[in-house]
Amino acid sequence: MLIFRMMTVVYFSIGLFVAPILRAGDLTAIQLLPDTTVGYVEVTDTAAIMASLYDHPVSHHIQDLEAWKAATQTAQYRAFLTGRKFLEIQIGSDWRPAFEALSAGGIYAAYDAATQGAVILVKTKDDATAENFRTKILELTRLNEEQNGKTDEYRDVTVYKVDKNSGSAVVGNWIVVTNKGELGKSVLDRLLDQQASGADAEIAGTLSANAQFKTIYALRNRDSQAWAYGNIQTIRDAGAAKEFFEGKAENPLAEALVGGIQSVLRHAPFVVADLELTDAGLTLQFATPWQGDWIPEERAYFFGSDNNGSAPGLPEIPGTLMTLTTYRDISQMWLRAGDLFDEQMNDKLAEADSGLSTIFAGRDFGEEILGALDPQMGLIVTRQSFENVTPVPALKLPAFALILKLRDSETMRPELRRTFQSVIGFFNIVGAMEGRPQLEMDMTKLNDVDLITSHYVPEKKDKDSTTADMIFNFSPSAAFSGDQFILASTTDLAKQLASAPVARASESDVNTQLELHSEAIRAALSDNREQLISQNMLEEGRSREEAEAAIDLVFEFVRCIKDAGLTLRHEKDSLALQLNVTVNENP
Repeated sequence: MLIFRMMTVVYFSIGLFVAPILRAGDLTAIQLLPDTTVGYVEVTDTAAIMASLYDHPVSHHIQDLEAWKAATQTAQYRAFLTGRKFLEIQIGSDWRPAFEALSAGGIYAAYDAATQGAVILVKTKDDATAENFRTKILELTRLNEEQNGKTDEYRDVTVYKVDKNSGSAVVGNWIVVTNKGELGKSVLDRLLDQQASGADAEIAGTLSANAQFKTIYALRNRDSQAWAYGNIQTIRDAGAAKEFFEGKAENPLAEALVGGIQSVLRHAPFVVADLELTDAGLTLQFATPWQGDWIPEERAYFFGSDNNGSAPGLPEIPGTLMTLTTYRDISQMWLRAGDLFDEQMNDKLAEADSGLSTIFAGRDFGEEILGALDPQMGLIVTRQSFENVTPVPALKLPAFALILKLRDSETMRPELRRTFQSVIGFFNIVGAMEGRPQLEMDMTKLNDVDLITSHYVPEKKDKDSTTADMIFNFSPSAAFSGDQFILASTTDLAKQLASAPVARASESDVNTQLELHSEAIRAALSDNREQLISQNMLEEGRSREEAEAAIDLVFEFVRCIKDAGLTLRHEKDSLALQLNVTVNENP
C-alpha cells in the first residue's frame, strides 16, 4: 500500500508538467498504452521543473519566512523529514537527485476506458536506477507489509501486489504502477514484446496508433512544459458526467459564466491542456475544437448571434484590484430563461421580473431595460481611499462599479436617472425601518457627463468616528457619459470612470477576461490588518502573536504574486481558457 500511495502522490504533485520528445527510436509511453486511453498526462524533464520550483527566488523567500520556519518545527513535519531520511538511506542518495534520476525519462499517467483502470509509468535514468528502486523500495515494502506485500509472477516479471487488482512492476528502466491487473498485464506485454523485437514508431492497438490522438499529439506546443489530453467524446458516449453535459445550470450566474462552454463540451471530441513554467510565472491553457453551430439558439447570448462577441476594454484607474470584462447579452439570456433553467428557477425569475418591472415604471425588465444595454460590459474593483474623509468605517471595503453601454442613450438616460433616484428613495425607506442612516442625493452635470451621487448622512455621534459602521464604505452613484452608463458603489469611482480617457479596445477574439493586481490587493488587505488579526483570534482561538503570523503569511503570499489573469477566447476553430500568473522574481 505504501508504494501505491507514494506513486499516487508523485502523480498528483507533478502530473501537469511535460517536456521534450524522447530520443528517436526509444520506446515511449504512448506505445505502451492501449488505444482506448481516454485521459493522458505526460511529464518528462523533471529536473528542470524541480529547479523552477525549488531554486526560484520566491521559493527561497518563502523558506526564509518565520511562519515557514515555525511550520518546519511541528511534529508532523519532523515525521515527514524522518520518513524522507529513511528513504534517502535506503536509496543511497539525497531525495532530489534520487527523484530526478528515478524520473529522468518521464512520468506518464493514463486512464483506460476499456478496463476502467489507471496506470502510472515512470521511465528511469537507466536499468540500474530502476533495479535499485525495485530492490530498495519494492522489496522493502514487501517485507514490511504482511497483508499487501505479496508478490506474483507474470512472464518472469515480479509483480508487487498492493491488493487484488493493484500492483507495481519493473521492466528494464520502466516502473509500472496500476490499479487494474488487466491493464497492467497489457502494458507489461508491450514492454516485454517490444524490448525483445525492437520498438516501432507506431504499434497497432496502442495510443500511438490512435488516429485522433496521433494528429493532436503532433500539433502540441513543443515549447510547453506540460501536455495533457482528454477524449471527451468517449466519456460522453459512455454516459459519464451526463448531468454536466446535458443538465441545465442551477442559477443565472452559473449560466452566464459557463453556459457557452458547456454547449461546446457537449460536442467537442477532445480537450487538451498545456503548461509553461518559467522564472516569470506560469501559463496554463485548456483548449478544445470549436464550431459556431454547436451553440444552440438559447445560448446565442454567450458569444453573440454571429459568434464574434468580444469583451470591451476598461479605463485604467489607480489602485485597481480586479477587472472583469465580458460579452454577454443578458437580455437574451433573461428572455430565454425557460429553455435554460428548471421550473423552480423560472418561478423565481418570474417573481423577480414582476418586481423589477414595477421599479422600472411598468417597463418589461428583460426586453426593454436589459434590452437597452449593449452586451459588452465590465466590472472594476479599486482600493478606496479614506484620506480626509469622515466617518471612516472600521472595515474598509474596496469600491466597485459596473460599466455598461447604452444602445439608445437619448431614450434611456432619463429613464435610468429616474429609476436610480427611485432606488435611492427605496433604500431610504428600508433604512429608516431598520434604523440605518439616510442617503442624501445630489445631481451634477459636467459637460456631457451627468452625475447622480448620494452619501450616507452620519448621526452626530458618528460624524468624526474612525470605527464607523460598514455602511459608510458606500456612496451609491450613477454616471452617464455619452453612451456609457456607470453604476458605482462610491461617488469618487463614478467620477473617475466618467472622466477617464476612452479605453483601448480588447482583442477581438477575447470573450471574457479577468485580471487581478497583487499590489493593490495587498494594499487593500493592509488597510484592514487589525480587523483581520482580530477576526483570526476570535475564529481560530489563537493568541495575537499567532494571529499576526497567520495574517502576515497571507500578505507574504500575495507579495510573491505580481499579477494573475484568466482569459476565455474563441478563434475560428478553437475555444481556449488560459490562466496566467506572474510572480515577483525578487519579493
